[in-house]
Amino acid sequence: MNNFFESNLASLAVKNPNLAFKLQNITPNQKYEVFIGEDIANYNIVDKNENVAIFSTQPLQETMKRFDTLKESLYHPYLYCYGMGNGVLHKLLLDQEIRKRIVVIEPELEILFIALHFIDFSQEILSGKLVLREDLDDQGIASLFEEDKHSKFYVKTYMLEIFNPYYERYREKFLRINQSFIRAIEHLVVAVGNDAKDAIIGIKHHIANLPQTIQTPTLVDLVLNLKNRDTAIIVSTGPSLHKQLPLLKQIAPYATLFCIDASFPILYQNGIKPDIVLSLERVEATAKFYEETPKEAFEGVIFAITSIVHPRLRRAIEENGGLIQYSYRPFGYTTYFGIHEYGYLGIGMSAANMAYELIVHARFKRCVIIGQDLAFGDDGSSHSKGAVYGSDEIQKGSKRAGQSVYLTRYGGEGEVESTQVWKMFLNFYERDIANTPYPLEVINSTEGGARIKGTLELPFSEVLQRIPREEKQPIALDFPTEEVRQNNLKIIEEKCRLWLKEGKKKQKRIEKVFLKVAHFCEELETLNEEKRLEMIDYQKLDSLSKEIEKIKLFFKEPLFGSLFVDALQSYIFHQELDIARVLVKTTDDEMQRRAKQIELIFLHKYWLFSLAGGIANVLEAVKLAQKEWKL
Repeated sequence: MNNFFESNLASLAVKNPNLAFKLQNITPNQKYEVFIGEDIANYNIVDKNENVAIFSTQPLQETMKRFDTLKESLYHPYLYCYGMGNGVLHKLLLDQEIRKRIVVIEPELEILFIALHFIDFSQEILSGKLVLREDLDDQGIASLFEEDKHSKFYVKTYMLEIFNPYYERYREKFLRINQSFIRAIEHLVVAVGNDAKDAIIGIKHHIANLPQTIQTPTLVDLVLNLKNRDTAIIVSTGPSLHKQLPLLKQIAPYATLFCIDASFPILYQNGIKPDIVLSLERVEATAKFYEETPKEAFEGVIFAITSIVHPRLRRAIEENGGLIQYSYRPFGYTTYFGIHEYGYLGIGMSAANMAYELIVHARFKRCVIIGQDLAFGDDGSSHSKGAVYGSDEIQKGSKRAGQSVYLTRYGGEGEVESTQVWKMFLNFYERDIANTPYPLEVINSTEGGARIKGTLELPFSEVLQRIPREEKQPIALDFPTEEVRQNNLKIIEEKCRLWLKEGKKKQKRIEKVFLKVAHFCEELETLNEEKRLEMIDYQKLDSLSKEIEKIKLFFKEPLFGSLFVDALQSYIFHQELDIARVLVKTTDDEMQRRAKQIELIFLHKYWLFSLAGGIANVLEAVKLAQKEWKL
């Protein structure tokens, strides 16, 4: 047996140490036996338990036939395969220049063990071009798209290819993983969104709030003040919250209460003072949670808000004497300013997600969740009694609720009705819990709504017995010195100046190429109408294609990525999905190749228009935000 195993295992130990450990400890020839022909690439693997070979005839012949059936995937940068087989097929697929990554799920570790002995995949594994997994769940699939950001543009070309008929015996597992991929792709597309207006508003608010953010205590200071604490309770505003309030009032002196903004007025009405109130969203309506809460409720509370909140919300807290602590969300345009002591929270989509991140950063021992229903109550309510916008703020079947989805009920029996947005919040919660870097005890005491995977479900009354009855210490934050504030202010002003300069330069280049492409597309339409397609100037077509590729290189520039990608993805993401579907089309001759090239030119005409327009809107947002500064 040719032994490439050690080098393959060394690479796998870097990329996936758990899988490497399992493979290192496998006892060979337990379920499978190897039969080698004259050609090393022609070896077969026999399932001794079922007395059946993976390849029913000649392995190499079957491999080449399967390779031919995958011809439609010739231009697919990303492939997803179920089954490793003897590994020869995947080596052939990896050798194609266009290939960026192949994900292979192999349910039988012994088969993977065998394949890694016969073929050298060490470089492909180490570079990330080959990703090997024994299984995949929703979180694992989401991490695949996070690890390679470019892969999301090819989600419309996704197909989980089964290796050969032998793997049909794993049909249920195959279907489960395929469904997980589909859910992850749906979540990814929804998370990117299709409303560029929201992203632009976020940029405008961030820059408008910058002079205020650098006058508040830092996120680092807040995290350090929360260290060495026992129990955190996240108070959300689901229909079940109301029944938990009496118990919450009992435990409030001993646990650190993280309250989302919508819960703040409810807690005040019930005589409960939270330690930290969190606001994440950019929408103006969120300010009402603070405007309709009496001034006395603000004393001794820290308001941890992100820099993208609406200025009206900031003013509402300031006018009531609240202590604001700003943090930056992990966007390119926030990290661009380099004032890292204020970042970074809010990778999720809700204030509750943000609270969980803060709790993890502070290394609490226990996190208890209440009021996090993420579903309608049995009576149809969407929020707790006492909510500012009413307990039926979102009504079943309403336009705002969107398409209904059904999630596993708290406790695991039956389902509850939810919405696409709540499902997205749930996905972020479950991902954050799965990725928690230390053994945090996460308890869901909502006692209603949807099940949150990764949590221990316990009644709130039982959880209270676990919390030490020690008076919690007040949180004492320090404000930055005048010298630090002035230095950060200079950074902000200089960075905004560079932003406008760089953006204008890129906008002009894109507009120049767009005009050329638009003119050429008009020429093509005229030639088509006049049935003179033989007159197409292919030299010009090639030249324009190269100019478009140069524009796309902007996205590889770190500065451009920081300044514009977060906003532009809403403008161009869905167009990129359609462009990717054309890019992966196979072409058998020159005529088909040219037809594909022409189709791409027309798609890129609108892409360039959207790109230039998106940059213009970002620059306008920066300029308008600067006018709100009171320096």
